[in-house]
Amino acid sequence: MPILKEIIITLEKLAPIELAESWDAVGLMLGSGQQEISKVLCALDLNEEVVEEAIQIQADCIITHHPFFFKPLKSVDLDSKTGKIIAKLIKANIAVYAMHTNYDIAEGGLNDYLCAGLGLKEVEVLQMTKQEKLCKCQVYVPITHAERVREVIVNYNQCKIGDYLGCTFMANGEGTFIPLEEAHPYIGTSGSLEKVQECVISFMVEASEVSNLMEHIQEIHPYEEVAFDVFELKHITKEYGIGRVGVLPQTLSLEAFITNIKQFFNLSYVRVTKVKEEPVIKRVAICSGSGSEYISVAARKADVYITGDLKFHEAQMAYHLGIPVIDVGHYASENNALKPIGDCIMKQFPECEVVYSKVDGEMLFIR
Repeated sequence: MPILKEIIITLEKLAPIELAESWDAVGLMLGSGQQEISKVLCALDLNEEVVEEAIQIQADCIITHHPFFFKPLKSVDLDSKTGKIIAKLIKANIAVYAMHTNYDIAEGGLNDYLCAGLGLKEVEVLQMTKQEKLCKCQVYVPITHAERVREVIVNYNQCKIGDYLGCTFMANGEGTFIPLEEAHPYIGTSGSLEKVQECVISFMVEASEVSNLMEHIQEIHPYEEVAFDVFELKHITKEYGIGRVGVLPQTLSLEAFITNIKQFFNLSYVRVTKVKEEPVIKRVAICSGSGSEYISVAARKADVYITGDLKFHEAQMAYHLGIPVIDVGHYASENNALKPIGDCIMKQFPECEVVYSKVDGEMLFIR
């Protein structure tokens, strides 16, 4: 069985911690990285009902979207609501890990999952929060080990260009070197010129990931000294941000689009702002959770905006900007997208069982 630390490493490839907003609290909330994990419960929030559910199914870890702790604890009063939950978790040896705005922002995370479900194409970031410098890397490896090294590269880093994954370039050539007396060469003899048929593998990677990726390569590379080049790309960056904008396969009326939205989010109703005139929907903006602050951005980029927690004055602003805003609710916009987290764990650790919480966390109902 994997230990929690191994699962965390996998999850942080999906949603790197550094993508989280500065005010957010993400990562390990409670538990030990050395704990063995055989069953994981995925939930939107952590409350008493979710903890009881985890205990009943004998889960070793709860992965939530909303953090259990937003602010540092000054004390743990075991008679308080929070204290009682902490006590239950520790007694049952259940770890807690949170993926919040880093999962919202991450490529392949919550908002991208929603875009895929809605069939949106040509997806781009709604509001940029971070620009990452890109580097071109070249690694030299014997032809006999080229495919294995390439596999490590694309498994650790998606090597994505546009809508294409695993983008690398491989070229063959002849490498030369003379091992010194202190060397322990995989190929060759000390003091003698060695000529080896090698392959150079070229790929793009985020500047912040170069060091970690090279460590992974060195673990399986046959050479004692790995030859590689790193070139910073001056005019190419990778953008990360909140929300997404995409294009529908075909234009729809607002009513037809609302019908699709209710079906996708499994809702009997949605809240929709008034419009001055009936729009034709082609470009769609979406932001999970509370995304009202990005209404003006969405109005410049899309024909309609999907989010949650819409307030009165924000609805007025949307009306004057001429963009209909569909409020699907905070809960529905996020609870629908826990699956990529479970898929990520099961793909890497098939022996680990993943369960999705059955606790209904929606606080608003029509009576």
